[in-house]
Amino acid sequence: MGTTRVALLLSLFLSHLAGKVYGAGTQYRYNNINRASMQAGISPQAAAMPSLGNNNVESRQEQKVRQTMARDIHKYMNLSTDPCVDFYEYACGNWGRYHSRQLRAGELITAQHLVEARIAEQLQDLLTLPLPPQHHPNEYSAASAANVRKVRSFYDSCVAVEANTAERRQFLMKILREHGGLRNVPNSNWKPDYHWLQMLAALRRNYGLDILIGLEVDLNLQQLRGNSIYLGEPRLTIIPPEHCSAIATRQANVRDEIYEQIQQQVADNMRDWFGMESGEAARFSGDIVRFEFDLCKRMREEETLPGSEPDNQQESAQAPVYGGRSRIGQERLRQQPGGSSLYPRMTLTELTTKLSNWLDFKLFVESILEDAYTEHVYLRSQSYLTHLVRTAKANNPITISGYIIYRALLELNQPPEEQAMRRPRQCVHVMQRLFPQVLGDMYQRHVQRDDAQHDMEQVFSDLVKAFEQLLKVDWLDESDRRTARTRLAQYHTQLPDYQGVDLSGLQFQKNEDYWRRLETTLRFNSREYLNKLRGNDFAQIPEGTVNAFEVRAALVPRQQAVLVGWGLMQEPYYSYYYPKALKYALLGQRLASALLQAFDDEGWNRHPQATAPWNELTMAGYRNATECQRAQYSNYLSNQPSEFRNATRLREIIAEGGALNVAFNAYLGWLELVHGLKPLLFRETLPELNFTNTQLFFIYFAQLRCWAKPDEQPASEAMPLMQHTPQRWDVNGPLSNSEEFGREFGCALGTHMNSGKKCLIF
Repeated sequence: MGTTRVALLLSLFLSHLAGKVYGAGTQYRYNNINRASMQAGISPQAAAMPSLGNNNVESRQEQKVRQTMARDIHKYMNLSTDPCVDFYEYACGNWGRYHSRQLRAGELITAQHLVEARIAEQLQDLLTLPLPPQHHPNEYSAASAANVRKVRSFYDSCVAVEANTAERRQFLMKILREHGGLRNVPNSNWKPDYHWLQMLAALRRNYGLDILIGLEVDLNLQQLRGNSIYLGEPRLTIIPPEHCSAIATRQANVRDEIYEQIQQQVADNMRDWFGMESGEAARFSGDIVRFEFDLCKRMREEETLPGSEPDNQQESAQAPVYGGRSRIGQERLRQQPGGSSLYPRMTLTELTTKLSNWLDFKLFVESILEDAYTEHVYLRSQSYLTHLVRTAKANNPITISGYIIYRALLELNQPPEEQAMRRPRQCVHVMQRLFPQVLGDMYQRHVQRDDAQHDMEQVFSDLVKAFEQLLKVDWLDESDRRTARTRLAQYHTQLPDYQGVDLSGLQFQKNEDYWRRLETTLRFNSREYLNKLRGNDFAQIPEGTVNAFEVRAALVPRQQAVLVGWGLMQEPYYSYYYPKALKYALLGQRLASALLQAFDDEGWNRHPQATAPWNELTMAGYRNATECQRAQYSNYLSNQPSEFRNATRLREIIAEGGALNVAFNAYLGWLELVHGLKPLLFRETLPELNFTNTQLFFIYFAQLRCWAKPDEQPASEAMPLMQHTPQRWDVNGPLSNSEEFGREFGCALGTHMNSGKKCLIF
């Protein structure tokens, strides 16, 4: 591809330049068009383009989109910066000037946040405007219309609720009284003999609250059909995830400022909700935050790379994230009666016995289901469950009960915004969480376009072709390479499917207030989720993967698909009228990032359905390649190659860098196909921007990663590491590892943006 590519890009650049400067032959006619169109106020490139199917309306729309895009790109750039020193500053240096006023204190705003805010506005309109009439293209079926009317009635009650009313406190007291009460809250119906495990099960059954013990319903791995229960870490904690993990707590102390602030917030809430006395509230908050801090020491251990595990190695049952094992060894592990090493399988009685008979897991699960359960369960984190038993033994049952009920009340307490004008937007977010499928269906009907879907499928097809060529990497053994090519050919894109959504079992009474409707909805959603145990939804997309209103794409390994939210198909991520360079740099890179996660260690070897693990040669090569990226990122952030050990973040870095390479190569493949079709090639540049199409590709990639904070002060040049943030890496890191980028911007080898050692998996 190299020689053809150079000739092609040189031809395109000279055509672009000739249209602006030389004006000879055909290009002379293009230049004359430029002069006439500029006098008329029309962009030169748009004037040179043929109309799309002779549709003048579409031609004007395309011109408008291209002019707007060119203007926005230019205004965000800081052209006084050397792109070979700091491309983030070059592409995004003025971004904050246009967006920081939209922020609240402490917020970070990105292009994605702006799109999500616009989608929330659209959903707000859809929740208030009349439904489409009969025979309209977006007409709802009778069942779908009934779902929408039910959701709208909930939305209306949410908007109407008053802030800080007595009804909210009465609702919280009702939940407390029905679930065992608290010793230090008067009139809460405290039951000293009510075991905290019963409280935990009741809250999970009634409201779907994942506290202390995570319970999920997922695929039965033994039969590869039907569903089973998975037990592991909880979804809900008081301490934010970034401060509640094995790696975060290792060097932390519960007396650190961040944990003291959390304790203060807990105490303030207990005074607000129940009028608890200040000293009692402080003791209560200290006890439950210390309890959770201890639990955090065994949470998210999979995020910790080898070399940085907690000191007590014997407590951890997790395998190293990037540890290799032979194919024969993997197969033997999968043949063990207990299931795979990553997801041990056992009965609830066996689990109770294994963990010293101190917690009755059979009682816990059967209390949730209100039925006997004799099937096997899978363990997502045996290490955490072992640590939970040990920690619970060491704590007062009253502390544990207090922790559970507080976390439940914190989740159920959704105080309305004080300002009524902000409440509709807040209620939209509540609806997205409680009724994601109905809102997803409404949004998809509103924005879906067949031409956009076809465009996306074509981009993905080109990505697959480009990725297939990149599978020639040295670290991939030939036998695994052949398997990867076969698997890659089966991947495709999917959009959310909302057929069969049924809210007929959700019943609201006419005069119910918001809090009563919230409780009814939570009970309905919890019941529907647990009913999945009785179904066989192997062929369906897992609930909660990606909804139509989301601005992202995600891998669905079960379906060998990349599921795409329609939010990702909106400007500035996508427009039908964008140049192909923009489509590949934005939409293409996002799709490729999701796809590549099926071909890393986590997606290939550690997914529950993995059947053909890499051999030792491939595994060793992969470890070496990922170590290069880990050390590179660690050096960037702290100038210490051994400092960074977050496996989740490393996986993102690997996918983002590789996806940029795949997307650019897919774009080059498209350019080769249209070589010589000048009307198409002229579309690849934008009016009044003096950049080649391939330079614009990288500028596009960067500007969708611009960000701003209110009152953000520029870092001192005397302290260069202060400029090295994760957000800047998301631009400068992948680009500095791209040979193509250095070539396009003429960056000498050894400059900041063209490092001598490239670290890429693909």
